[in-house]
Formats: sequence, C-alpha cells, structure tokens
Amino acid sequence: MVRTTWGGVIRFLPAMMVLPVWLTIALREKVLLDSFRSYYPLSVAMIFGSMIAGSTPLGGGVVAFPISVLVIGFSPSQGRDFSLMIQSIGMTSASFLIVMNKPTLLVKYGELLAKTVLFNLVGLIAGMFWTISPFAVMCLYTTAVAAFALILAYVETCLHHNISGMPPKEQLTRTSFDMSVDDDRGDMEIQTKDTLVEEKSNHSNLSICCDTTGMVLLGILGGLISSQIGTGADITWFAYGSLVYNYRMGCIDRMNGNELTASSIIVMTTTSIFGSILRATSTGSDAPTIEVYQALISCACIVVLGAPLGSLFLSAEYERRLKGLFYILSFVQLATFGIIKIRDNVLAWIIVSGVLGWILVVIAIADWFIFQTESGLRRLVAASHNRDK
Repeated sequence: MVRTTWGGVIRFLPAMMVLPVWLTIALREKVLLDSFRSYYPLSVAMIFGSMIAGSTPLGGGVVAFPISVLVIGFSPSQGRDFSLMIQSIGMTSASFLIVMNKPTLLVKYGELLAKTVLFNLVGLIAGMFWTISPFAVMCLYTTAVAAFALILAYVETCLHHNISGMPPKEQLTRTSFDMSVDDDRGDMEIQTKDTLVEEKSNHSNLSICCDTTGMVLLGILGGLISSQIGTGADITWFAYGSLVYNYRMGCIDRMNGNELTASSIIVMTTTSIFGSILRATSTGSDAPTIEVYQALISCACIVVLGAPLGSLFLSAEYERRLKGLFYILSFVQLATFGIIKIRDNVLAWIIVSGVLGWILVVIAIADWFIFQTESGLRRLVAASHNRDK
C-alpha cells in the first residue's frame, strides 16, 4: 500500500518541484496578486489549454497564443514567448507522467523522436533570426491549425475507415504481395519469386526515401512555426506520423493514436524547453518583457497540474471527443481572426483560402489515386497486418 501510494505521488514530481519555486519567485518579486489581477482571463483559458496540451496532439500554445494576442493584447512576439515558456512547464509535467505510464514508448520510438527533435531545433534556431510581421504571424498560425485539422480529420475518418472496412486479413495479405492485376487481360497472374523480391526491395527503398524526406521537411517546418508562434512542432510531428510513418510500405511498428499523441507531447516539450532557453537568454529590446513573466506567474501553477491530469485521459473515448472539439475551435478561431484582423484584405484571404484549398486538393488526390487503388490497398493491408504481428 505504501509503495503504491508513493508511486502515485512520484508521478507528480514536476509539480512538487515547480510550485515551491513559483511561489517563492512570485512572493519575492511581489507580483503574485498583480499577475492574477492583470491576467486572470489567461489563467482561466489555460485550464482548458493545459488539458489540451496533455491529452491531444496540440500544445498549450493552441490556446495560449491566440488568447494572449487577441484577448490580452500581447504582441505576437510576446505571445510566442509566453507560449514557449508555459509549455516548457506544463508539457514537461505531462511528458514525465507519460514516461511513467508508458515506459516502453521511448524504447520503441526514442531514436525516431530524437531525429525529429533535431530537425525541430534546426528550424527553431533558424526561425529565431527571422522577423515576420505580426499580421503574417497570425495568418501563419490560424492557417496552420486549420490545415492540421483538415489532415487530422482525414486520417481519423477516411484512412481508418478504409482499414476497418478491409476484407479478411488472410485473403488480402496473400493477394497483396503474391498477385497483381493485368489491366490488358483482366485476369490475375502470380508473380515470380524473383520479381516479388525486386518489387518489395524497390518499394522499401522508395519508402525509406519518402520517410526520411518527410521527417526532415516537416521537422524543420515545425521548428520554424514554433519559433514564430510558440507551437507547431507537435502538429507537424503528428501529421508526419499519421500520413508518412504509419502508411509507408513495410511498416512493422505502426503507432496507434495514443502513442502518436503521447510522442507529440514529448516532441513539443523538448522544442519548448530549447525555445524558452533561447528566448530567456536574449538581451536588450529582443528580450522577453516583464508582462510575459507576469503572465507566466499567473498560469504556471495551473498548467503544471492541468497538463499531467490531461495526459491521464489518453484513451480512445476522450481523445475522440477532444479532437472533435478541436475541429470546431480551429475554424472558429480562423473565422474570428478573419473578422477581427483580416477584414477586407483580399490578398490575405486569397493566401489563406489558397493554402487550405491546396490541402484539400492534395488530400483528395492522395485518397483517390493512392489509398483507394490496388497498390494503395496493398500498403494499407501491409501496414495493418504487420502492426498486428
């Protein structure tokens, strides 16, 4: 009984370490009451944001950035700094609890996560030297979140539906590699063993090339977005894991939804920590402002408990509900930003609409010409079959 109780307490070790330090700094600097009085809307919002950070493939920045900029009145750079810092606290607590509950996650995917984080840091460092207008930053953020919502909705509905609706695994597994369709004669011909080996080898080489390219490009992109809005590495990681890693040819270690979500939290945690260090060590006019630190004081005590509590809801039932809520919020946020900020800027509307339209076109083409074709079906069957081995 004692061992079980202590094991439950140790899971919240980050909160036990952060809260005394938080209270000491707040009292020493005499900013505790002033911080809550000035930034209580942000504190309330981060109750919800921290739960999102710990239970979905989205960082707390998905709430922290728009609320701090659109409601509190922070500049985009202040919103970025606050998002990185608050996530480095809350998502570290969530990651600690995830590792405690899922000790095999890092054993199975530790090398893959390390490579992803490396490319995130490349994009993060490069992005710190770029100056983008506040309006462009907000367009980037709202469009990226909406685009991710479209991709995630496609993965959760169409791809998963295709897999669940497949014929019996034994029949498809045999035909997926041993038989091919002759379009001219319309009948099935058994491939020779040598041809089969060569085809599988070519598919494997192409798969590795696409997998590596996707990891590099999406990893750097995630770091670049995080350098501007304080979140994004987790979104690009989930997109990579869902659309590239899990559906490449010969995948033998396909990640389920909970593993993808848990690993995205770890990726964003690491990116936030490094981003916070880069921002906190800045000096002069580029340094984080006192308002950012006061906002951090008002929210740190909330997220250090809320994020790990959110990670306890990593189940199919709660994950599905939270994702559904995210789909709604992502487009409500885009519409709100459009009404408040974009207004009659025709060029901005063309760019935002063009990006989202391009995403829809790519999804439609991929679904029609890949995932609903004979070769695409083979890839889905192979991934599904090898995952269950």
